[in-house]
Amino acid sequence: MKASKLTIMGLALLFTGLTVCKKPDAEVSEAPKKPADLSAVVVFAVGDSKIQHADQTEEKAHLGALLKSGDNVVTGDNGKVDIQFADGSSIRISPKSAIDFAKLSQDNSGTTDTQIALVSGKVFAKVNKAKKEDNFTVVTPTAIAGVRGTSFIVEAADGKPAKVKVVDGAVAFAPRVPALEKLSTEEISGNADLKKLQESLAKAEVILEKDQASTQSAKSADLAKSADIKTLDLSKAFKTSEKEKLVVENAKLTKNEEQEIKTIVTVDKKTAEEIVKLSESAQTEKLDELKKQEIDAKRQVIEQEVAKRQEEEKKKFEESLANQPKEFKSKKDIVNYYERIEKIVLVDGKTVIGAIINQENGQLIVHTENGVKKIDMDNVEEVIYDLQQKSKF
Repeated sequence: MKASKLTIMGLALLFTGLTVCKKPDAEVSEAPKKPADLSAVVVFAVGDSKIQHADQTEEKAHLGALLKSGDNVVTGDNGKVDIQFADGSSIRISPKSAIDFAKLSQDNSGTTDTQIALVSGKVFAKVNKAKKEDNFTVVTPTAIAGVRGTSFIVEAADGKPAKVKVVDGAVAFAPRVPALEKLSTEEISGNADLKKLQESLAKAEVILEKDQASTQSAKSADLAKSADIKTLDLSKAFKTSEKEKLVVENAKLTKNEEQEIKTIVTVDKKTAEEIVKLSESAQTEKLDELKKQEIDAKRQVIEQEVAKRQEEEKKKFEESLANQPKEFKSKKDIVNYYERIEKIVLVDGKTVIGAIINQENGQLIVHTENGVKKIDMDNVEEVIYDLQQKSKF
């Protein structure tokens, strides 16, 4: 599958190592340059999460931590990490997730290649619209998502099929056979069965657009289990890739998913530069204690500003639930979106069933299948929470 692309913009220089190289004199011949390694930077982190660097060092995920090719991030039960790339694109790594930064590079023409491996868990992403030549892909153990400038969600639970939901833009989604990817072009073209399987996988790709989703079938995901091409039944693999087509469906985002994608942290170029400088300065062993305290104080101010902005975005989103409510046709729709539903028993014996959005000014704000209702707390006898566990909808 031809990978999809993204554009590199103003922060490219910042994340290529923060050094400016003097151009050689015109008469000196220049050797072909290797692709430059880029970096990404942590702009928000909460909970227990760690970064494992390619050089085997490890650190807690924190504001200003730099990530390069070969590094990975593992989030704990309550961990959440927002990472910003050179062009301002960003991802949010959900709790209980593992991400490998397989490739972060830029060639002489400015074309970037960003490859993220979602080992397990869930990632939310906002990718800036790309130029055709740039590449931004999210690879799971069983599938690959090539991004075409979009907001999207990829989920890959351990040993289970991959899922993709597109919020905006488009994503090319296709199953993968890692054993086949290990072979050279010559090895594949010289074997009719291998070539046939490769072509079948290419044809299996679907383009998901705004508000569309797709979940890989279990049989399709099984194609990724063979570590070596010699252990793969090529005939069976071909039949599976032909039969187990990816199905395009409506993306049914939950309230939590909408909130996560809308509150991913991004910072402006100036703040990004300051974050990186503070992080690099803090790593200098020659700093005295007073200087380190000064750096920590500045970093704490930025952390507080970013956290405050995120809380404001969360509040805005929660207010929109009541002011611009979604239309639900049934109680099941409410459960699917909020992932819960409550039963409010009133003093007069009547009941209201819906998801409680908020409680403010002595009122419950409840989203029902008939719209949003405000109920005075004085009129409430009892609230039965998690009604979806007690009743079928």
